[in-house]
Amino acid sequence: MLATQTQRIFSTVPLKNQDATVVSPDHLLSHVQETPNSIVYLLWPEEKVLLPLLRDHATVYVLGNPKHEQYVEEMKDALRNGVHDFLDRTDHLSTASYDTNDSETDAKPVEHVIRLVPRTRPSFSVPRSKEQSKFSEPIEHEEQQRKEEKQEFHPPIDQQPETVSVNFSRLDELHIRPIGGRQMFVVTSTKGGIGKTTIAMNVARLLHDHANGRVILVDLMHPHGNVTTRMRIKSEVNVKTWEPYFENNALVTDQVILTKLVVKHPNGLYVLPGVNVDQSCSPELVGYILTHLTRTFDYVVIDIGPERQDLLSVTMSMANRTLLVVDYDLATIKDSQEYLDLWSRRQQSLEKVSILVNFEPTKKDRNPLTREKCKTYLNGLSIIGFLPEAAGMRAIHNEGKVLVQEDKSHPFSAALIGVMEALVTGFAVKEKRGFFARLFGGKKS
Repeated sequence: MLATQTQRIFSTVPLKNQDATVVSPDHLLSHVQETPNSIVYLLWPEEKVLLPLLRDHATVYVLGNPKHEQYVEEMKDALRNGVHDFLDRTDHLSTASYDTNDSETDAKPVEHVIRLVPRTRPSFSVPRSKEQSKFSEPIEHEEQQRKEEKQEFHPPIDQQPETVSVNFSRLDELHIRPIGGRQMFVVTSTKGGIGKTTIAMNVARLLHDHANGRVILVDLMHPHGNVTTRMRIKSEVNVKTWEPYFENNALVTDQVILTKLVVKHPNGLYVLPGVNVDQSCSPELVGYILTHLTRTFDYVVIDIGPERQDLLSVTMSMANRTLLVVDYDLATIKDSQEYLDLWSRRQQSLEKVSILVNFEPTKKDRNPLTREKCKTYLNGLSIIGFLPEAAGMRAIHNEGKVLVQEDKSHPFSAALIGVMEALVTGFAVKEKRGFFARLFGGKKS
């Protein structure tokens, strides 16, 4: 179903309908906001993260891939999230060359962009610059280096930098596929002090160590985020660092994100620190940040509390799964049920929310609220796991460590690994083996 003549059509890829204007995903929102009553076509699920930003400003159609094994589930997910219709992309995508020069549209058709940095060899289609030289081969001749420094140009952040582009028909072939596919997880709770940040840090660590992908932990707690303190990170970079780019609607490349807008911990995990006590951020800024991070990182883990429901609504809409942490406390369970009712009224998909019960008591605690009673109170809700209370957890935090890395056999670690196996298809914790053990099949080292 295509638009009437009175409506402007935007798409991120060329369509058979010649009246569609093809624009970059990064500039799509600004075009839509400037054009009331417009229609937008998105690829689904590749551009799923754009939907929460667009659906209030335009009529959104999504183009699904019938070759995907989860085609039916993707269609249900799209319709639940407010798209106008779910279409077969083979009926609507143009087969013409993308670099034609005789297009009559007011925006030059562009190829679909992949924001992945190749991990085996540098891309030779990207212009060299001083900033990029540390990711490519060293310069051999001083004369060549002087020429490059002389020609070096730093564009303003509102100017679109050059990117590596590939033809859409080869997207599935070239896309780096982490275990379970690219995903975003939100870890939240209805109150503080029940282990939400601890769980988020351990989830990020497990994904980094065992899920074959680049992982970032995002701290969206307002106003007291504790991720950087626990990980002993000192950096001027935080969520507000992104604001100038957002205000200028800038297209931010992987290179800029990895070197200027996030922090890399010595253990390899990336972190985006939360705002300072005297700072705040808007839902639009959060949506902008997460849209970029999902293109640069294979897994995005978000630590966020209930204080800013507007931010929580954006993250839940964009996430693949939300983990709602509760504990063995009737008041917490009651609060969680009320929040779930609130989210349902706001048309949040509760099918993407899973309950994670923390601090399971031992018999010595004499807590009358047992696991079975907890299940009864949470009847009808999806419970993904129960985590035992771990003695000495505070001491581990004060050392800047996480339990799943220090002791994988601990009951808490084992239970959380089970949760990850349920969340991420194909996830498994594999013990590292020495060279001779791998070669001759000996005991694990």
